[in-house]
Amino acid sequence: MSDRQAPAKSKKPATSTYVIVGIIMVILIVTLVFAIHALTTPLSPQDTIPVQPAYTASTGDATPTDTTTPLPSDAASTTPIAQAAVGTCFEHQATVDSNSKYIDPIDCTQQHDSEVFFADSVADTSYPDSAGWQQDVLNDCHPAFKTYTGITYGQNPWQIYYIYPSQQAWDAGTHLLLCYTTDPLGRVTSVKAAS
Repeated sequence: MSDRQAPAKSKKPATSTYVIVGIIMVILIVTLVFAIHALTTPLSPQDTIPVQPAYTASTGDATPTDTTTPLPSDAASTTPIAQAAVGTCFEHQATVDSNSKYIDPIDCTQQHDSEVFFADSVADTSYPDSAGWQQDVLNDCHPAFKTYTGITYGQNPWQIYYIYPSQQAWDAGTHLLLCYTTDPLGRVTSVKAAS
């Protein structure tokens, strides 16, 4: 019998195994964190609308619009939004840029994302508070939206935005509530024609 030494087992460094397992664990944890965030973040059509607009969708507070502000001197086609008629089409960004005072009307067969569907004086006898304006939107704009588009509000991604006069303009006799719809995806033709 001869003494033979058993061949030595090749030992892989334990460090590389731990590094690989560590990297896999980090990837799994990061993936899990992103998955949990994606599943718990509510989705809303308003996510595409700029943060803190000077006017807002019909579910929140709006800032009164001073309808007495003169037009900018370089605004050849600019229209005060308070003077926009039902059926006026425009780009939502125009109201953002002008602090909800002006729009540049667009032919409704052109690319646009916003359209006025209600513009009328409210029946309130005194200047409404924020909750009062929201109630006026529910009473006047929501039914007008269905009449104009043929679709009940909330059954598509379109949002209702509204603009109302400041207390000073109200006292001077302007009681106009103006509502327009914004399609976050943009449209080629009138939302009225889309019904």
